[in-house]
Amino acid sequence: MRHKTQDEWAVLIVEQQSSDLTIIDFCKEHGLATSSFYKFRKRLQPQDTTPKFIQAKPAGTSSAISVNLGDISVTISSSCEPVWLASFIKALQV
Repeated sequence: MRHKTQDEWAVLIVEQQSSDLTIIDFCKEHGLATSSFYKFRKRLQPQDTTPKFIQAKPAGTSSAISVNLGDISVTISSSCEPVWLASFIKALQV
């Protein structure tokens, strides 16, 4: 049995994707080892070079947090500690 070239594997991969067959059924029908099919599919797929994580950016340009609770309105620096802010809001609700 002769080995297939990368071009032949590329054609087979496209054929499988356009068929209604699962990879297992396609490989059985074409006398291919599923492990070889997966190996060449991974090797021939374009590599995704986009970063998996992106830097988060603030939605607005405001550097302050406005807290409105009933008649009370307070503006606090956005650099305040979240724990302090939570305690502050809880104290306002008393």
